[in-house]
Amino acid sequence: MTSNIIKDFLKIPEKFYIVQQFNQCIIFASQRVKEYFGFQDPEGKIKLSNSMLTDIFLMTYINRSIQCKLTESISCTRMTEEQAILLGIDWVWAVYDLPSKNPKLQVAVQVIHMDKKEEVEEKKFKISESMKMAKAESINKTNHEKIADFCSSIGRDCYGLFLFFGHKGDPKSICGVLSNDFHVRLGNGHELDNTFLLEIIEKAKTVVTPGRMLELILQKDGLPEDLKPICVKFTQ
Repeated sequence: MTSNIIKDFLKIPEKFYIVQQFNQCIIFASQRVKEYFGFQDPEGKIKLSNSMLTDIFLMTYINRSIQCKLTESISCTRMTEEQAILLGIDWVWAVYDLPSKNPKLQVAVQVIHMDKKEEVEEKKFKISESMKMAKAESINKTNHEKIADFCSSIGRDCYGLFLFFGHKGDPKSICGVLSNDFHVRLGNGHELDNTFLLEIIEKAKTVVTPGRMLELILQKDGLPEDLKPICVKFTQ
């Protein structure tokens, strides 16, 4: 299914820039978020929540991708609060088959903040009925399980990306773990959690750029088995 994408994006010289532009947009957004890690307002008036850091990443990436004229080839869709609760996903990148404009490849992203400090004020807001229903529907699954189930339901061309804002030993880094078969681990009765994902990052012999990540999953057969899952370095 992804063979047409390879022809469109990688084998045609004038369109190869898409991978490079995608890489540049993500690196730019990641560096922007990195500037806010550990931010403290001397007057105590501004407090950055986890959702705000995610918004900073997304808005920076989207603005940059528009400038690079990347949006016709790769879309970025932010989930609603209800969708995020139900699916365990913060946003989805979709790569289009240019002739048909159909999404042939998707990357579902879940952001994990290692220094998680949500705003106390958020609890003061009234929870809508749709939010209550979303929480009730997904109460028995972790966010890790939800995104694995979502990708499995879409098929082999949907990849899950766990994106860490900071991790042990490097609190200002942004890195990720990507695969399209996290559901297999769950099916075998193993845990899919931060401990497992961080071990992958710590033991990784190869770390790729976001652009290289895109190249790898655009291959005819997707990620080679010996590369699953792959670790992606977002900050330089």
